[in-house]
Amino acid sequence: MNSPLKIITARNAFIASLSVAALILLFLAPKTAVNVDELLHYPHAKKVVNWYFTGGEDASCLHTPVHNLKYYGQSVDNLTALINRFFHIKDEYLTRHFTGAFFFWLLLLFAGKLGKELGGSYWISALVVASLMLTPRLFGQAFGNLKDIPFAAGYIAAILFIVRFLKELPTPKWTTVFYLGLAIAFTNSVRIGGLILFAYLVAGLIGIIILKPFLLKYIVSTKSCFVRLTGQLVTIAVVGYFIGLLFWPYALQNVFRHPLESLSVMEHYKISIKQIFDGEVIWSTALPWDYLPLWFWKSTPEFIMLGFIFFIAFLTYKFTRPVSEQLFFELFALFTFLFPVVYVVAIGSNLYSGIRQMLFVVPVAVLLAVWGTYQLFKMKQAQRFKIPALAFSFVLMLLPLVHEAKTFPVDYVYFNAISGGNKKAWSNYEYDYYFHGIKQAASFLKEEIGDKNAKVAMNCRLPNYFEKLENIDYKYTRYLERSSVDWDYGIFGVNYIYPSMLKNDTWRSAKIMKTYYHKGNPLVVIVKRGDKNDLRGIQELKNGQWVEGEDLLMKALETEPKNVWLFVNLANAKLAQANYAAFDDLLNKGRAIHPNYEPFYLLEAQKYFDQEKYIESMAVLDQLIEVNPRYENAGPLLKKVKEKLNK
Repeated sequence: MNSPLKIITARNAFIASLSVAALILLFLAPKTAVNVDELLHYPHAKKVVNWYFTGGEDASCLHTPVHNLKYYGQSVDNLTALINRFFHIKDEYLTRHFTGAFFFWLLLLFAGKLGKELGGSYWISALVVASLMLTPRLFGQAFGNLKDIPFAAGYIAAILFIVRFLKELPTPKWTTVFYLGLAIAFTNSVRIGGLILFAYLVAGLIGIIILKPFLLKYIVSTKSCFVRLTGQLVTIAVVGYFIGLLFWPYALQNVFRHPLESLSVMEHYKISIKQIFDGEVIWSTALPWDYLPLWFWKSTPEFIMLGFIFFIAFLTYKFTRPVSEQLFFELFALFTFLFPVVYVVAIGSNLYSGIRQMLFVVPVAVLLAVWGTYQLFKMKQAQRFKIPALAFSFVLMLLPLVHEAKTFPVDYVYFNAISGGNKKAWSNYEYDYYFHGIKQAASFLKEEIGDKNAKVAMNCRLPNYFEKLENIDYKYTRYLERSSVDWDYGIFGVNYIYPSMLKNDTWRSAKIMKTYYHKGNPLVVIVKRGDKNDLRGIQELKNGQWVEGEDLLMKALETEPKNVWLFVNLANAKLAQANYAAFDDLLNKGRAIHPNYEPFYLLEAQKYFDQEKYIESMAVLDQLIEVNPRYENAGPLLKKVKEKLNK
């Protein structure tokens, strides 16, 4: 009979960690939330699948002028659309979430194997798996993010096989060559940014030859070795590039120009997105250089930070000794973490949603942190320091574990304690940008409505929660403009409400019937409308019925005194009647609720224009442009003012 000590080997620990992770992922996949990106990319994936089924006749997937979807390989999204179509699966998003869980598990597998390759022990592999599961920003997106998570899996797999390829020189195994080619191909099939892996391979070859100059001499002087290695590198290039394009219709239209065009688009994404950063609303194309470093600082669990400090300390010590192969591969792994981060900061890439677009480097950072902690554990010296440090690391691991257990499926919204935690981040940084919090609210509201007919408004495009219910009609509206839409109940996430309104508590509707909290912060509210005086009043004003419309809106203000959109419509009505005194009064009252609301600037500029005060009108428009340089509604008036000023 085997003793427990013999059964609990390092390899078995790694297998056990993967098995436990698989069970957790399988258990959580049906319970996770659908995110807003899925409602954008999945319909496109169905168009891609139809492109293949129709032999290219349905070319709608090639024409995506608004969101640039044609530039994404999105092979995993396409796979889920194919599975759902082939097997006639009704719950399409459940397929996506199980698929996401599978690719996250592959990420754990490859990261664990890379840990073994780097540190020589499967104990490192097991710890890497556990640590990745306790990285909320990564684990929290395991199910619905079918781009960043699969891309990370391909990225870490390619690094694993690059390391093996370099270790096997001068005669790498053909299995390693094919696996490396396929890993690069898969990564490119998700996003063309995987081309960077070819550069990593070249950099690794140059580095290992500098470390071992005899390799170059042997390869060049041995014909069979030179021919074999050349053939292997060509195989990696061909497989890694062309196989990755097979499930990407736009790339197949021109296999050389379109992938490079896509790479350029991804590096400098032209679509600007509003971001809440450091307590301000900033467009993603205008974010400061420290946006990404600051997000890494705030969203990385403390135990990973501590382990990374250990890694850097040991790495620094190794520089005092002769350069070794071990040091080379540690530096190579560190390079694959740092280079993408430094590169996107240096070229000023259009980043948004925190570290989401850079999730692929997180597993490398976690792996290095685990390796640093493991080296401390193996130290024979400094016993007094070692045990407390490891115990402290273990305690720190409990922080993200508790967070994930309490906040699922909104566990990806995580800010570490040393940066002030979620309490301090709320209203200062992007919060639930995926709108995972809508799921629980939608479930409650469906039970509340029951069989009654109702119109439900939401400030996010997630109609999937209601689309199969014939008695519920879904409506989309911005939260502040909700009064202009006909609805009975509203589910509103607070993420994109202006920070100043959140901080001053001027955002709350008096008709909120239920609030959902996340770490003590308001996350989602359910609003029961009751009377529709606000909607009717706005409609009357549009029809030029000033008295009736204003009376209805004043009644609406009695119940919702903080509804800033009512002040906008009332002020607009007074402006149309040239009642400037009443207009100014309404404008001031509205700005007390929301000082930087764009419609107020536009109305004020229009007032000055109507009064033929063109210089004053231009000055207000300049203020508006400073607040929101992409406010398109100002375009017509700006053009007219410039014409009057001969600009």
